[in-house]
Amino acid sequence: MPTVSLTMIVRDEQLNLPGCLQSCADWFDELVIVDTGSRDETKAVAAAARDRRGRAARVFDFAWCDDFAAARNESLRHATGDWVFWMDADDRLDETNRRKLANLLASLDDRSVGYEMGQVSQFPDGQVAPPFRQLRLFPRRPQLKWWGRIHEGLIGAADLTYVNTGIHIWHVGYHDPATLEAKSARNLRLLEMQIAETPRNALVLFHLAREYFIKGRAAEAFQTLARLDALGTDEARSLADDVRQRVAPSIDPRPAGQVRVETLHGLTIGGTIIA
Repeated sequence: MPTVSLTMIVRDEQLNLPGCLQSCADWFDELVIVDTGSRDETKAVAAAARDRRGRAARVFDFAWCDDFAAARNESLRHATGDWVFWMDADDRLDETNRRKLANLLASLDDRSVGYEMGQVSQFPDGQVAPPFRQLRLFPRRPQLKWWGRIHEGLIGAADLTYVNTGIHIWHVGYHDPATLEAKSARNLRLLEMQIAETPRNALVLFHLAREYFIKGRAAEAFQTLARLDALGTDEARSLADDVRQRVAPSIDPRPAGQVRVETLHGLTIGGTIIA
């Protein structure tokens, strides 16, 4: 039977991590948890976790370098399973989706397939975002690597066939308004760093335009959309159209460019865009 590694990157997650691990750790053959500089008891919580064979999680230190892909690649470097599954500390599986995941893990046999699952976020106002599909389970291969400082994606996966499993993962990281604001500020900072390094990357421009709209910086958002249009590719046009149709109409002209956030829930959830 193929083995599956659970990989995670964490920092200062002593409150969130237990709920995540309790919801899924016992389905995996090994737990690989990379800590990027916690100042609380996160590492102790991680070390206390056990995989399905009763073995302790393998916990590693990695110096944070403003790059989520670099941290995720460190977790891949330590994984030994035939397959890799990833979770964040503020992700949860309810009992229905736990059973679905268990059935999937028991049936893995085709290494040409990657499995998508829907991340579902709830916001401070109680609204729930539509499921955001992410590649969560894939065969471990040397050529598969994460890329991107933020909204990181898996590269080297062009030959994988993506299968939507219908499994939903609950994301609880946006319940608190202060946390949501802090993450938005962090995302914008990392996107601005990334676009300086890769100025013609359509996905980065897409995320940057969205983040400017979310922050109410409409002029910069439209300038970024213009840069996206100027790339002239089908992908760029499709991404720009998506932002214009789903985000730009939410700009309220009354308080200078304020975004009506209720229209953005399907777009502001964190997650992995597969490149």
